[in-house]
Amino acid sequence: MSIRKAGKRTRPEPGLRVKKPINHKNTSGEKRSLLKKAGIFRELKDEELDIIAEYSEFRSFADDEVIFKSGTNGDMLYLIKRGMVRILAPHDGEMHDIAQFIEGELFGELDLFEEAPRSVDAVAETPTELLCFPRQGLKFEELLPRHPRIFAEILKILLGQIAVRIREANKLVSEKVPWIEDLRKQLFFDKLTGLYNKAFLEEDFKLQLAKTTACAVLAIKPDNFKTVNDESGHDAGDKTLRLLADMLKDYLDASGTGVRFRGDEYIAVFPECKAEGAHKHAQALLEKVKAIDMSSMVKQ
Repeated sequence: MSIRKAGKRTRPEPGLRVKKPINHKNTSGEKRSLLKKAGIFRELKDEELDIIAEYSEFRSFADDEVIFKSGTNGDMLYLIKRGMVRILAPHDGEMHDIAQFIEGELFGELDLFEEAPRSVDAVAETPTELLCFPRQGLKFEELLPRHPRIFAEILKILLGQIAVRIREANKLVSEKVPWIEDLRKQLFFDKLTGLYNKAFLEEDFKLQLAKTTACAVLAIKPDNFKTVNDESGHDAGDKTLRLLADMLKDYLDASGTGVRFRGDEYIAVFPECKAEGAHKHAQALLEKVKAIDMSSMVKQ
C-alpha cells in the first residue's frame, strides 16, 4: 500500500451498481495464484486456497467507479488483480485521498473480520479487476462454521500483521522525529521564501486559531509585481518575493506568523490581536513595503 498526501476530492457519485462476475474459464488456478500474493492467505495450503477461491469471484470496475462507500456493510474483502484503487476518507464535509492500493494488494479485510461498517470510500482509479471474497450471494458468517480452522488461521495471520504494523509505527515515531519534522516543513513551508504556505493556513492554522480569543489576519499584495517579472525577468521576480518575505519575517519576529498565500500574496497573522492593533500593524507594514529598495531589481 502506498500512502498519498491528503488532497481534497469531490465525493464520487457514480451509481453503485452490482457488478456481474467475470466469466473466466479455468479461473481456480488463477485465483489461487492471486491469493498467494496476499499476506493473510500466504500460509494456507493449496487445497485451502482452493476453498477460498471457490467462494470468491472476479469483478471489474470502470475508471472512477465506486467499489464501496463509507457507511455500507463491510461484508467483503478485495484483492487487486489489475488496476489501482484509491481510498477516500471524510474530513470537514469533504472527501480526501488517504491511500492507494495497486496490483497484488488487499483491502477491506479489517472491516470484514470486524463485521464493521466501512469508514472510507473505495474508488477504481483506473479500469480495475478485483478478486472479491466472499462472492455475491454468500455471507462471511455463514462460511465460518463450515471451515473454522482455515478462518482461524487467516485471523491469526491478520492479527500478527496488525501487531507488526503497530510496532513499526511506534518505532518510526520514536526514532524518526527529525524526519517527521522535515516532512512537516515540506508540507507547510514555502521553499522560495521560507514562510509558511497556503496548506498551513488551511490545515494547521485552524487548530491554532481555536486556542486564541482574538486574532488579526492581514493580507499583503504589492502593486505592479507583474511588471517586475515582465520587464526584469523571473529571477528578479523571485528576488522581490524574497525581499518581501524577509521584511515580513523581520517585522513579525515572535509576535505573529508570516504566510506566502500564493504568488505575490502574503498573509500576516497576529494572535490575540484586536481591531485597533490590527490597524496599527497594517499601517506599519505599509510603510515597510514602501521602504523596500527595488533598485537592484530594475534593468537599466
